[in-house]
Amino acid sequence: MKIISEKGFPQDLSDLESSSSSDLDVDPKTCAHLRVVRGMCWVCKSEVFRYIDKDLWLSPDEIAGIRMVESAKLLKDRKIVLVLDLDHTLLHSTKDSKHLKTRQELLEHNINKDGLISLKHLGMMTKLRPHVHTFLKEASTMFEMYIYTTADRRYASLMAEFLDPENVYFKSRIIVREDLFAPDEKNLQLVLRHQRMVLVLDDTKHVWRYHPDNLILVKRYYFFDARHDIVSLSAMNSDEGKTTGVLAIILKKLKLIHRLYFNPKFRGGLAHRDVKLILDRLKVLQGCKLTFEGIFPSDFEPQNSRLWMMAEELGAICSTSVFTSRTHVVTLVATEEESRQAELDGIILVHPAWLHSCYDLAKRFPEADYPIKLKNKKLRSS
Repeated sequence: MKIISEKGFPQDLSDLESSSSSDLDVDPKTCAHLRVVRGMCWVCKSEVFRYIDKDLWLSPDEIAGIRMVESAKLLKDRKIVLVLDLDHTLLHSTKDSKHLKTRQELLEHNINKDGLISLKHLGMMTKLRPHVHTFLKEASTMFEMYIYTTADRRYASLMAEFLDPENVYFKSRIIVREDLFAPDEKNLQLVLRHQRMVLVLDDTKHVWRYHPDNLILVKRYYFFDARHDIVSLSAMNSDEGKTTGVLAIILKKLKLIHRLYFNPKFRGGLAHRDVKLILDRLKVLQGCKLTFEGIFPSDFEPQNSRLWMMAEELGAICSTSVFTSRTHVVTLVATEEESRQAELDGIILVHPAWLHSCYDLAKRFPEADYPIKLKNKKLRSS
């Protein structure tokens, strides 16, 4: 059994019935009683909640009121919420002595030197993930951002100083180990915004078992040696690219999600939008790389077309270059020779109606059900 102490941290309680009201500190305005178990009054069963940012005990009605008011303010500013993990998502830290002893050697390699931080007083070395400052700067224009980590407050606050030295991105929105309901559980109840407008970036899936549909899973950043089965980037004298690395790619996805969330063509008002539905739709054509041929006039920008936008909303990557790696060509007609060559290259030729069907039902239909016309075959039949 656990209780919520005056510090708001979970603590073991072997004999609940023998505990007295003096063991606990609850704002009497929240409840007339003083015994709280798992955030609930043991006597009248009413819920109370300690909001970590304000150091206040809140009732469910107060929590709902804060969520409604603050969420409405964000939407008015065309912002939603982004919750960010620290370790292996935005940075990587190590206490491995071999890295601490060879700092100069690391600096001599062709590595992003600006992101390498020596913390001698902690016996630690930290490497910021490439592109992280640009990522945070651009994301802050679209999102209210939180740090959410299983690390302790001292470490999280120190990392926040490196990531946000001017304290403009996170302010007091840092959720740490001491705030968690359980050591291996991250819960959006601690984020007092509507969950339908909250996105999560984390390299660990199981800690978000209560909110898997809000999660964008991030490839783990291993700069230093961490596991025997993984070759670290430092061991290869390498690092992720600033413009081609994980954070740069995710930033593009976040911009797309933000654009879709505030798309005025969506049915219903902003109060009915849900990031979980957007993330779900982005999985429909995930992995598909599309080009369009013979669809648009030569003087038209394909990026502005309805087909292009539908494909992106379903998670496909679109390009105007025929030299890029592609899985599909969306077209109306092709010669038999073009069709054979596409088959040899492993490229699928498909009719635009395929995109419309996938979009309407948020489901990937078999491309074979949407064949294109073959020019040569038509000529022979005439």
